Order: sequence, then C-alpha cells, then structure tokens
Amino acid sequence: MISKKTFSPYHILFSRQLNLLDFECEKPLENCLNRQSKNGNIELSGNHMLLYAEKVYNYAKACLNDYSNYFSNHLYTQPKLFTILALKMYSKMTYREIIEWMQLSDKLLKFLRLKTVPHYTTIQKFFKRISETSFKELNKKILSKFTLIGGNIALDGSGFTNDYADKYFAKIRRKERKSYVKNHIAINVNTQLILDYQVQRGPRHDTHFAKQSIRNIKIYKPHYIIADKAYDTEPIRKCINEEVGAFDQIPLKTRAKNGHYRTNSPTIFRPKIYRKRNNIECVFSVVKRKFNGTNHSRSLKLSNKETKLKNTFYNFYRSTKIPQK
Repeated sequence: MISKKTFSPYHILFSRQLNLLDFECEKPLENCLNRQSKNGNIELSGNHMLLYAEKVYNYAKACLNDYSNYFSNHLYTQPKLFTILALKMYSKMTYREIIEWMQLSDKLLKFLRLKTVPHYTTIQKFFKRISETSFKELNKKILSKFTLIGGNIALDGSGFTNDYADKYFAKIRRKERKSYVKNHIAINVNTQLILDYQVQRGPRHDTHFAKQSIRNIKIYKPHYIIADKAYDTEPIRKCINEEVGAFDQIPLKTRAKNGHYRTNSPTIFRPKIYRKRNNIECVFSVVKRKFNGTNHSRSLKLSNKETKLKNTFYNFYRSTKIPQK
C-alpha cells in the first residue's frame, strides 16, 4: 500500500481553505456592521449615522406612499428620497454635496437598494413637493413607540436665522436680514422628544404660541407644565389649570399683583421641578448643532417648512438614543 504524503507541498497547497471562523477567533457574520437578514434587507448597526438612516427609512416606508403620482417616472420611491433628505440635513451639506457623498457610500446605496444616485434637483423638488401633514404623521408614529402619558412637559421658543449669503458682504453692504423663523416647541422632559411644534415668521413673543400649544399637548395628560417668566400671564395659567388639568410651574414676575392663579402660584411652585426646564434648552442646542440653526431656503414658506422638518428629524435622531422597552 502506498501511504498518502500529507506533508508534501502539493497536498498543502490544494487542501481545504480555512479561515478564522474555523478556529473561533472571529465574530459571526450576523454581528458585523452590515449583515444580510433573512428577507434580504441589510441591517445596519454600530454607526450613529447608519442607525439614523435606517430609522428614517423604516418610518418613511410606513407613512409615505412609494410614489406621489401614478404618472410619475417611478425611478425613486419617496421613502428613499426622504432618507437622502434626512442625511443632507444631518450632515449639513448642500444638495450637490449630499449626492456626491452618496456616490461614494456603498453601504447606504446597498441599504437603500439604489443602482444609480438621483440628481440633486430631484431631492430639491421632493423637498418642495412633500406636504407638511406627512411630517406630523411621521412625528406621531415616532411618539407612539414611547410612553408619554402623565409626564412633565416644558414649553419654550427659539429663533432660526434665514441667511444664505455671506455674512461679511451682507454686513458691509448693510443688507443683513433682521427677520428670523420662530420655532416654538413642547417637549417631554424625561425623553426629550418634541411633542408639538409651531413655526411662524419672527419676531413673535412666546405667549403668541402658548395657548394653542397647551391645548395640543392635552392628550398626554401632563402633571406639570414648565415654562419661564415670559409665560407668566393669567390666561395662560388659567388654560393650564382648567382646560388641561395640570399644575403650572412658571416663576412669578415681581410686578404681578392681580389674578387668582398668579397670586396663588407661589404655593404650588417647586424649584426642583422647575430646574428640569433646562432640558428644553438642551433640545434646542441639539437641533441647531446637528441640523444647523440657519435655514438656507430663500422663501418664507420653505424656510418654515425646513424648520418643521428639522424638528421631525430631531425626533428620529433622539429615538435612536432612547432604549425601547
């Protein structure tokens, strides 16, 4: 009998190929950054931008139709265009820059199943075409995943500047814009999610938005509604206590002398609860830092729409940070 020479070079070169998985020295494939699920979709994990894109795409797929019109060319679905628009605002790029960046990103193209990247004008026209009611539907879909009944709610407003020109040339030519977009929001203090928002051209006082915002958050049955001294008026306190059935946590102005709820407010004021109002300042900081505090839309209508879209995208971003039960 002729014995097999297992030590020969010929046998070694054509032997079974081994990898690190055979020696249990590498993680399984399903734990890698991009993994293929059973239904063929690529699951993304380990990267905040990829998690953000996955969250936006899944919610947009559930709320938006694939195509806005039956007679459209059916090249790109609305959820895919909405995801690219969300990445544009998240990365603070222009329409041209986000398309150039998408051409270099193989992971996002595989996840969105895009063979070709759309032209930058396609994203621009989609932003003009999409309705603002779809923002509210997406926002409600996000909030439905969390327990928000019976918590504390904070109110406040902030301005978003409207400027697309260079500040130096605008200053020396004395053509700086003095108007801005006033963004008034109501947040849940614990989760820091935006429950309600109102956007109008500024300058406007916060009390202009207060009553409507308080009535909109009535469905969450808050225990305390927290706001600063700008909201210290008798009609606002009456709306909180009688219509909503909550306790107001608003500091009293030094000149306040009249009004039933204003004079009795020191008895129910809790400094420990009022300190939680700092969370709404944190929310404005994140929105302006992550999605830019300057609107580059030229018309007032699109500038207001851009601000509302930033509020919705913030909730997408914030939902990736909150562990769901």
